[in-house]
Amino acid sequence: MSGSPGLILSSYAAAPALDGWNPEAEAAFLHAAARLPGVSGLEIPFYPTGRLHKYDGDWFLEQVRHLPDHLTFVVTTIPDTMSRLDGSSDFGLASPTAAGRQAAVARGAAAAGAVRSLNAVLGRRAVVAVHLFSAPRTVPHGVPAGGAGTGPLAASLEQLATFGWDGARTVLEHCDAAKPGQTPVKGFLNLEEDMEAVNTSGTGTGLAVNWGRSAIEGRDGRTAGRHIRACLDSELLAGVVLSGCAPVSTRFGEAWDDCHLPPAPVEPASLLTPAAIRSVSAALEPAPGGPKSEVYRGLKVSAPQGSSVARRVGLLAGSIEIARAAGF
Repeated sequence: MSGSPGLILSSYAAAPALDGWNPEAEAAFLHAAARLPGVSGLEIPFYPTGRLHKYDGDWFLEQVRHLPDHLTFVVTTIPDTMSRLDGSSDFGLASPTAAGRQAAVARGAAAAGAVRSLNAVLGRRAVVAVHLFSAPRTVPHGVPAGGAGTGPLAASLEQLATFGWDGARTVLEHCDAAKPGQTPVKGFLNLEEDMEAVNTSGTGTGLAVNWGRSAIEGRDGRTAGRHIRACLDSELLAGVVLSGCAPVSTRFGEAWDDCHLPPAPVEPASLLTPAAIRSVSAALEPAPGGPKSEVYRGLKVSAPQGSSVARRVGLLAGSIEIARAAGF
């Protein structure tokens, strides 16, 4: 669909670097992915090292100089967040402890520094958004552990708003919340709590819905649609990311895992079908005569371990083709 906005393509979820460090393969993948039809930007990760690449931040910044000039970037802090949680269960912007919350805010300051560094290398404000998360995990019944929740999260967002983001918008990406009777993957705050914290903070922070993470939470492909509509109704929606999941094990990972399945039929078991994508596309269409939507559209898919560069790029290309044909 030629009228659809360009896609922010995840440049790391399918990258060779997830299997080990091979600079030549990584470079070939990055440059090929950035030049796929329909790609207007890249989602890039912020790691515990404070860099924007798993192995070599300086290498990545040098590569970025040679990517197409039109690209914009979305920085996700999920790798850093999950790594910090492994070492400290109270780490997070919504933490009930002052130490856990301030540790997360400090990582936000480091992410802002990485944004400024990337923009400086490119000589422009290329980073449009930074995705933040409402860690730490909550208890299985969905009740915030030890008092974590909207108050601490709102306070953290207020602090983060004082940092120099160099034109990038802070965006809270919703992840699967803890629910009775099921084991969460992330287990962060529920969408209503995310929305309340954003509104309370008064910072202009946006919300992003990841299709797969919402489906994992609800064990239902329709959950993402409900989340998207809620954010639209509240005028908080900043971005929607297509990322699949499945109720069964696949070559990409276990059932209901956050393993970024490509859409069906690239991965036949994926709940992210063309019909599901068309539903998302329809929800994002502006009302007749209304203003054009400013919601950015992302695509985040992985590749099976050991895949060649050609196979990885092919999975991305096939997924983009399906998303575009469905109007996304």
